[in-house]
Amino acid sequence: MIDATWIARARIAVVSTIGILIAALVTWRVQTGFSMADAVLIAVLTLPLLIALPRLLAGHRRTYAWMSLAVAPFLVVAITEAVANPVGRAWAGLCLVVAFLLFVLLIAYLRVTRERA
Repeated sequence: MIDATWIARARIAVVSTIGILIAALVTWRVQTGFSMADAVLIAVLTLPLLIALPRLLAGHRRTYAWMSLAVAPFLVVAITEAVANPVGRAWAGLCLVVAFLLFVLLIAYLRVTRERA
């Protein structure tokens, strides 16, 4: 049986990683020259994460499940930029690592909190 403390820590880890991912994305786009296209990209990528935050904090498993899908665009953008843009490769790599970490944490939370048959 998993202790409630571990579940709370996993929840905090997920929310913290979301904050780090958003901060890394914004910093990356601002440092490379912020444009209207960057603002749209940031809004499109972060809106699902921000919408899900209250339900993530409440521990709703379905939200953790669909959030694993909301991380996919971050992975796509980071991989594309890492391959195509040598100037932004370091920031793209950072966003890629943090997005992958978030994906792993979301799946880990779902596995830890699943009902045992």
